[in-house]
Amino acid sequence: MSSDLFGLDSVLKIKKSGVRNVFTPHTPINRFDHFFGREKDVKRMISLIDSPGQHILLYGDRGVGKTSLAKTTCSFILNKINKGLFFTKSCDSEDVFSSLFLEPLQHIGCDTSIQSITKSLKQTGDASLNVVAAKAGLQSERQSSTVFKNPANLNSPFWIANQLKGLDCIFLLDEVDTLVNVEDKHKLAELIKALSDLDSSFKIILVGIAKTASDLTAGHQSVQRCLKEIRLERMDDEDIRKIILNGMRQIEKRPTDDVVDKIVNISSGFPHFAHLICLKCAEIAIETNKTHIESEILDRALDYAATDSEGTLTESVDAILRTINKPQDYKLLLLAAANCQKRDFRSSEVTSKFKELFNIDITSAKLSKRLSKLTNEDVSNSILIKTGRGCFSFQDPRMPSFIKISFNNSRIIPA
Repeated sequence: MSSDLFGLDSVLKIKKSGVRNVFTPHTPINRFDHFFGREKDVKRMISLIDSPGQHILLYGDRGVGKTSLAKTTCSFILNKINKGLFFTKSCDSEDVFSSLFLEPLQHIGCDTSIQSITKSLKQTGDASLNVVAAKAGLQSERQSSTVFKNPANLNSPFWIANQLKGLDCIFLLDEVDTLVNVEDKHKLAELIKALSDLDSSFKIILVGIAKTASDLTAGHQSVQRCLKEIRLERMDDEDIRKIILNGMRQIEKRPTDDVVDKIVNISSGFPHFAHLICLKCAEIAIETNKTHIESEILDRALDYAATDSEGTLTESVDAILRTINKPQDYKLLLLAAANCQKRDFRSSEVTSKFKELFNIDITSAKLSKRLSKLTNEDVSNSILIKTGRGCFSFQDPRMPSFIKISFNNSRIIPA
């Protein structure tokens, strides 16, 4: 029986190529030689980390490469500038302030175990202890308790700051947006201010999904002096092109200019999608022993990429298309909106794009009505949101890229 019956031969070829270490759509990049673009952002972060009293808040949309930028920059600094320590923690909804800094505290020898414990001791005696009880033939009991306290105060920003102030370290706190309690965010801001006031070498980088920086610090004002905000925008086309060409060069594959242009267009500034599409293209080329990646490979790759995309994007589109008549017409409508290449777009712009892509005339009134059907009062379950009269945007900024991948047709997606 051939081992390729289960695709093992293809898996081994792909593994040997190292392509999954070059294009990494599902994990943040943490090696500087695999990180392309964002030179200005890297330079700014290095400058801030090297500045006394400065800490960093890195925020922006999902999928723009925040964690990759933070990890590769920290790795570069530790290797080239100093030999400080690097700790990283990804928050989740179960985290509270007292659970965030356990690793660095344990590293310097702090006992972060249970804060206090009470032990009770029962003592029993005979009739000599209590004559009345003895006459009744009963035992006498006395109870005493001792409280053992851990001196650690993990709920105090100032206590933690004083413990960590002498540790030469970069601490990356990722997914800060998942912290549920506003008080925990306030304490985090207070800790950063305390570290800055102490001129500590313990540096904190906060990373999270947010539209504004105050979303991640609960609007804490006193931290603004020492916490520098960097809003990470989508990558420009040239940086996406660098990801494609440099990555393909590393695995000795050559995409045509047309393929590169289409990947740039579909990615819409999101490195995640550039990595995802390039990975699928490269895997097909490796399996078929091809050096050049042409449109036929790209079309197949997009089918695989659609299947491998995040489930929430797929579910959002499928859920709304199941509830409307003529779903195919709405697929074309979404594809036209996705190709507007704007965060906010007017129905008239979608009308023009509809004509350009499909050579179909549709009135603005009819199109606006259909666009409204793609909105929902519950924004979390909506594909589109209204941002003004006759003006719309995608609720999830990654959705246009996903739509271009899912509704792919090489004849209607412009380069």
